This record gives sequence, C-alpha cells and structure tokens, in this order.
Amino acid sequence: MPDYYDILGVTADSEFLELKKAYYRKAMACHPDRHGGDPAMAEAFKRLVEAFNVLSDPITRARYDAQRRAWTPDTRPPAFSEVLQQEAAILDSFADDILEEMIVGNTIPRNTTLQTLMLDLERTERFCMFREGKNLFYSGRIVAASDIFQRYLVFAPLNILAHYYLGRCHALKGRYRRAARAYAEAVRIGTRRRPPLHLPRIRRELDTLRRTRLGLLGRAAAWLKNDAPYIEPLPPDEQVRREVSRAMHNLLREERARARQLPARPHQ
Repeated sequence: MPDYYDILGVTADSEFLELKKAYYRKAMACHPDRHGGDPAMAEAFKRLVEAFNVLSDPITRARYDAQRRAWTPDTRPPAFSEVLQQEAAILDSFADDILEEMIVGNTIPRNTTLQTLMLDLERTERFCMFREGKNLFYSGRIVAASDIFQRYLVFAPLNILAHYYLGRCHALKGRYRRAARAYAEAVRIGTRRRPPLHLPRIRRELDTLRRTRLGLLGRAAAWLKNDAPYIEPLPPDEQVRREVSRAMHNLLREERARARQLPARPHQ
C-alpha cells in the first residue's frame, strides 16, 4: 500500500520546499475543478492533501516517520488520526491548534475543512508560509523562522500561533523583551475571542520568561502592563467530553450527508 511519501512522489529525506513543489504539481493535476467533479479525482486530491498535511508539519512528520520505520509487509500505513502530535497543545486543545493554523489569516469560514482550504491555491500559499516557518523553527534555523512569522503576521495579525512561535524565536535568540511582547500579544488576542481562550501553556511560558529573564525592572513593567487576567482552564474531563461530543456530531452529519450525497460541513 502506498505511503504518504509515495503519494507526494518524494523521498523520505525531502525538505519542506521539495514537499511544497511536489504538492502543487500533483494538486494541479488532480484538482477536482479540472475534472468536472470526478469522484475518483476528488478522492485522489483528498489523499494528496492528507499526505501533505502530515509531512509538511515537522511534528506530525517526525511521529509519522517513527511509525513508518516500524512497518512490516503485513502492516498498513497509519491514518492521519494515528500520527497526530501528542505533545501539549499550544492553545486550549489540539483541535484549537488545527483551526488556528487553518482559519486565522486565511479569511475563510470557521466550519471549513482542510480539503476546502487547499482547493484555493492563494489560501494554500498562506498555509504553506506558516508551515515553512514551523519547519525552519524545528530544524533550528531560528532567524529564518522569525522572518517568516513576522511576514505572516503582516496579513494575519490575529493568529495566536504565529505570535507564539515568534515569541519562541525571540527567546531563543536572547531577545527576551521582544519574546515577552509576542507572548503577551498572543494572550491578549486569546482573551478577546468569544468564547475566550485560556492559553495555559502560553501563560506559563510568559510567566517563566518574566520571572527568569526580564530582571526586576522588567518584571515590574510587565506587572504594571496588566495583561488580561488568567482564566482557569476547563477540567480535563470536560475538555474530553466536548471533544467527543463534537466528534460524534461530525460523524452523524457525515452519515446524513452521504445519504443525501452532499458534502459534509464539520461542526465547530
């Protein structure tokens, strides 16, 4: 059975820009709009998007590669749901991380899917810009990553993840006050969402940065700035309940849509 590298037509040591070129080349060939809605081409495009989504993210790619090395001739490639990152979410949940990366800055409805996002090549380019920044960051090319995230924030100033990664870039380069400002901006944006985001991971990192790197005057200035108050995050069991409820709702909608032969729109 072909794996994600086979679907994209690249080798396992390909860097991000090679993945991106391969994706665009194949997307143009099997884009549903070019084939009159042919179901086979739509399915091929869906597989292509899934492969690019996993391999273009440095975290999910590393996890995918680890599982891929353990395959035998009798095993199958894991589904996307099996290779999702297991580290702590940056926002309030991993689902929030995915939505932030897909939606904010792409000016598309919150009830979109990754496939509908990737149908629009202009929006795909923005998605790819963010992914390029993540790849540069996790490969240790911090200055280049910082440049990407600053460019990204020009047209997506409300993207919390971009502010967060920019803050991490500044911190790694010893620019601690710039890092604190980026983290604080991420928190500020999160508290103005409806409903507000709690962002416990970002708040913890900001607090650690202020206590250990900014010095007495820096800590005092940060305190006087009076960021939005901390909001206690949902208990873990309530987070799980909400995620399961949303997943079950989506499954029911997909079943009804298949019965009507209409595209499903996930509940948010």
